[in-house]
Amino acid sequence: MCLATTLVGCGSGSSASSAATSSVAAVVSTSAAGSADVAAATTTPPLTITVAPAITAGTVTATTETTTTASAATTIPTTIPATAPPSTTAPFTDAATDFLGEEVIGYSVQGRPIVASHRGTAGGTVILVVGVIHGNENAGLAILDELRTRPLPPNIDLWLMDAMNPDGLANDVRGNGNQVDLNRNFPHDWTAVAQLGEWEYSGTGPASEPETQAFMAFADRIRPSLTLWYHQDLYRISPSTRSDGPLRERYAHITGLPLLTVSGGTYTGVAATWVRKTVPEAMSFIVELGPTLTSPEAMLHAAAVLDIATMARAIG
Repeated sequence: MCLATTLVGCGSGSSASSAATSSVAAVVSTSAAGSADVAAATTTPPLTITVAPAITAGTVTATTETTTTASAATTIPTTIPATAPPSTTAPFTDAATDFLGEEVIGYSVQGRPIVASHRGTAGGTVILVVGVIHGNENAGLAILDELRTRPLPPNIDLWLMDAMNPDGLANDVRGNGNQVDLNRNFPHDWTAVAQLGEWEYSGTGPASEPETQAFMAFADRIRPSLTLWYHQDLYRISPSTRSDGPLRERYAHITGLPLLTVSGGTYTGVAATWVRKTVPEAMSFIVELGPTLTSPEAMLHAAAVLDIATMARAIG
């Protein structure tokens, strides 16, 4: 088990980390020279969420920001072209114009809203990213903050859910307001695990918790092609021989996380497994972060999310 606090200090070592950094440089750049301008234009702060009992995602037509770049001029012995040839198009959506709304998908045991934010291309490949399911594992929130403002590839329909477990997040505890481990509460392969007060307590029955029920209804409605779940702090991604195996490998390559089996618990009623088994052709996996996550690391992970989102689009 590797509990490194930085991506450089764990995984494949310094050379692999350098390779990963180079890989991300390729991910976040585009072939058009103007793409840097697009990235610079999208530094708007994260949205402030105002919650009402019934909020429905608005419908906004996503637009694509384009930029131009001059191609290299062809030199003729005595003549240099006065103007550049036609430009290329940077295939990214802009966070300032691609916001599609946000909604409360349900409420926690203690009455806190579970909010999902929506941006990108409506009707595109649906990607869902969940920052917190165990309330005391909250490093993934920094990655979602990055994903709120980063330019998106075309035809990506992105949903961001800060916390499926807002009570645990507010109280800095693993379980929800009923002390249930929500990542043992999903109905696929649910088993009675542990007792009330113990860390893996799976609840009184499958999907017994309002947070689990709200997420299930939401996922059934939006049908995500790919769902990512952030956890801590085993610092790894489990390898897979399923269709999402190459996506896991790519994410690990970009971030420097090792591909190692997640172990140490009783893995029944798991959210990621429920999504894979319930949503047709869905891919869903867990990213185990380390104990901490720096701002540059959060940027690296956000770049990895968008990289594998394009892979998911191709598979879908």
